[in-house]
Amino acid sequence: PQAHSTDASFADHTIYIPNKAPLKEGEKFPVLVWGNGGCGSDGLSNNKFLGQVASHGYLVIASGRPGGSGGQTTAAMMKASIDYAVKVAGTSGKYANVDGSKIAAAGFSCGGVEAMAQSWDSRVKTIGIFSSGLLTNYTAASTFTKPVWYFQGGSGDVAYQNGERDFRALPRDTISWKGNLPLGHGGDLFSTNGGKFGKAGLLWLDWLFKGSEDGKKYFTDGYKTDGWAVETKNLDKVVPF
Repeated sequence: PQAHSTDASFADHTIYIPNKAPLKEGEKFPVLVWGNGGCGSDGLSNNKFLGQVASHGYLVIASGRPGGSGGQTTAAMMKASIDYAVKVAGTSGKYANVDGSKIAAAGFSCGGVEAMAQSWDSRVKTIGIFSSGLLTNYTAASTFTKPVWYFQGGSGDVAYQNGERDFRALPRDTISWKGNLPLGHGGDLFSTNGGKFGKAGLLWLDWLFKGSEDGKKYFTDGYKTDGWAVETKNLDKVVPF
C-alpha cells in the first residue's frame, strides 16, 4: 500500500511513500527522485509506475505537484528532491524509516535528462534513464561513473539514437545495462504498475539497493522472457549499496 501527497514546506513536488511500516524489522526505504516526460509539472503523470515502486518500500519524490499544469520542471527541482529526502530521512512520522544514504535519480524523456544532471551529486548512487538521451553537452556521458540503467523503446523511440550514443560513450569501467523493448517512446510505462518498463525499473532498484537475487537474475538472463534486447557493461562488478 502507498499514498501520494505533498508536504506544506515542499508543495511543488509529489511524494509517494508506503502508508505502513516496513514488513521486516529494521528495513529502511531507499529513495527514488523522478523527472516527468516533457519535464512536465504533474507529479502524477507516471503515478502507475511510481506508486508501484513506493508500494515495494521506497520513498519516491516526483518533481511537480499532483495534477500540476503549466510551466516545466528543472534539474534544480530534482536536486531539491534530493536535498529534501536527505533532510527528512530518519525523522519522525512517515519519514522515520527512510534511508537518505540510498538515492537513485531517474526520469522519463526530458525527465531523464534531469536525472543525468544528478550524475555528479555524491549523494546519488545510481541513475535510471527511461526513453531518454542527452539533448546538449553530448559528451557528458563519457564522464558518468555511477551505475546507469537505460530502458529504451527500440528504434521507434524518438530518444533511441541519443540513448544509443550515450551508452557507447560511457567510460569503460562504468557499470551499465541497456535494454530496448520495441514499444516506442516510453514503452508501456503508462500501463498498470508501469508495465514491463516498470517491472524492470523496480527490479533495478531492488537489486542495487536491497540486494535482490530476483533483480540480479532478471538483468543477467531473465529479461529475455520479456523481450528486451540488451547490452551490458561490468554487471559482474555490481555490489548492492
